[in-house]
Amino acid sequence: MSMRHGRVRFLLMIVMAIALLAAGPAQARKLMLAATEYPPYYSESLERGGPVAELTVTALRNAGYEVEVRFMPWARALRLGEQGKVDGLIGVWRSPEREKTFFYSEPVVSNRIVLCRRGTAGPERFTNWEAIRPFMVGVVRGYANPEGLAAAGVRTEAVTDDLQNLRKLMAGHIDLALIDSRVEQYLSRRHLGPSAALVDCLQPAVQEHPQYLVVSRSTTGGDAIVAAFNEQMQRLRRSGELKGIAGRWGWGGF
Repeated sequence: MSMRHGRVRFLLMIVMAIALLAAGPAQARKLMLAATEYPPYYSESLERGGPVAELTVTALRNAGYEVEVRFMPWARALRLGEQGKVDGLIGVWRSPEREKTFFYSEPVVSNRIVLCRRGTAGPERFTNWEAIRPFMVGVVRGYANPEGLAAAGVRTEAVTDDLQNLRKLMAGHIDLALIDSRVEQYLSRRHLGPSAALVDCLQPAVQEHPQYLVVSRSTTGGDAIVAAFNEQMQRLRRSGELKGIAGRWGWGGF
């Protein structure tokens, strides 16, 4: 190779390197996630979509993804995820049926399902479902009730949402309300006024349900997305950032 050709090749390499630097890093892959309204865990009305949405988006962005979250009714979110029309869903409970359609992350946070009474009326603690048989329990239509409730013959009344249940409890129309502990605190503070102090939730919880990020099996590289998310969640725990996010929302932890 002549010196002239070598010099031209060297100059071309410099020009290509400058062009690559000017172009900047490759554009991050965009993920579309669906979520439903479930405050205080996630909601379009909450800053950054709520603590679970904030944590999920933070971990995925740290993994190099661009993330958009769209809020919609639960049935639609699940259907779009099953059809692969969104990449994944935030805050999903595990079930054998859903595992056929989605890749599951490690648990993000847990729902603690409790029974709440008005003041001192009703049992002081939850021991077993047979002990709850004398009481009328308010449940939400469409929610997955804990195993053992129906088998024990516990009487239930179904409503359309948790707030209705709490209001029925305060009015004495039901003896106990079945509800997530954080949802109860959120709704009571915002809607029950002075009556919120009368809500007493029994210990221990009747059930705990971990929430997960799920990615559709129709999404290209869905298993790799979940693996990257899990890795970043571990890093957030080690760095203390996860604890910081929980603290901003007044939570002791996830």
